[in-house]
Amino acid sequence: MRLTDAMRSVFVELLVHGPLSRAEAARRLALSPSALTKVTKPFIEAGYLREQAAGEGTATVGRPSQPLEVDASRMSFVGIKLTADELFAVRTDLAAAVHAETSRPLIDHEIDNVLGQIVQAIADLTGDPAGGERPPLSAVGISLAGTATPSDPVVHTSPFLGWSQLPLGSLVEEAVGVPTVLDNDVRALTRVQQWFGEGVGHSSFALITVGAGIGCGLVIGDRLVTGQAGAAGLVGHLAIDDRGPMCELGHRGCARAYVSSPAIRRSVAGTLDRPDLTFDDCLALARDGHPVARRVFDEAGSALGQVVATVANITGPELVILSGEAVHMYAVCADAFQTALARHTHWTSTPVRVVVKPFAFNEWARGAAVTALQHQLLHG
Repeated sequence: MRLTDAMRSVFVELLVHGPLSRAEAARRLALSPSALTKVTKPFIEAGYLREQAAGEGTATVGRPSQPLEVDASRMSFVGIKLTADELFAVRTDLAAAVHAETSRPLIDHEIDNVLGQIVQAIADLTGDPAGGERPPLSAVGISLAGTATPSDPVVHTSPFLGWSQLPLGSLVEEAVGVPTVLDNDVRALTRVQQWFGEGVGHSSFALITVGAGIGCGLVIGDRLVTGQAGAAGLVGHLAIDDRGPMCELGHRGCARAYVSSPAIRRSVAGTLDRPDLTFDDCLALARDGHPVARRVFDEAGSALGQVVATVANITGPELVILSGEAVHMYAVCADAFQTALARHTHWTSTPVRVVVKPFAFNEWARGAAVTALQHQLLHG
């Protein structure tokens, strides 16, 4: 089916905000009833749109007001998140609901070995089902920490994986025979929040992730900000205190030196001369009131609050979402975070609303699947 811009707009509106009555969909998109009928007819005939079954919604009796919804089962996507030592993969439908997932260790970063693991993970997720049928795979999305965008099949840099100028998208597409797109992992996570998560209904929001590093995804005026060559949202080395600790790249007192989970672990373990401590061990000590751990986590919370205030001051988002594999530390540093957020927010503004989003690694992979979905719908 060849899609016009109007068809894309209607389908995305129903996918993200539906089910919607025809009248409501036309109102949202400033279309006449006849124009809406013309745009939706091909989707209905092809089975991608359907009328919501009687009793599922609140619509009154009568065909004109029967809500339209997307049949999410009509397409299938695989999303893959690569970390330094593991691959996480999910298979989703059109609404980004996860129907299957898997993970595989990455023994090394040699591309032939990683490619083999990617191909096997896709095969595991898309093999013949035990019963019934599923739609053929529509596209694959791959996310990783580094410089990558859906419009380019090349990973330009990925420090954790040690890759530079690697045509990963082309290699995977050639191996599995379906369109494959790449994305930075934080932007992919922002995409899933924009269409299917906390960002729905917000035209502008920021996603800040905390974990091995610090990331930032931005949506402004309903558009995901990518920046030149995908280099947007680089907040990890924002200056916090030039008398502070050093990050692993030699920047003194930057956000990463305070907030990243490796930096927190190093600070607590080094001060206590306990090299065996893990990040979660340090977090447990802070929960129990250990003074050294409490101080380090309060400093991390304060630095994170300053980062969020800086992003909010510059972009003016309606909402900031905190996520990432170390976001559970918020429980012990919330007071320090809120104090710093208020202190560094511009005096003419009130602190932005912050939502803490519980994290799982398959959510990164789900974001990669949404990258593939968006690329297919908006550019396919």
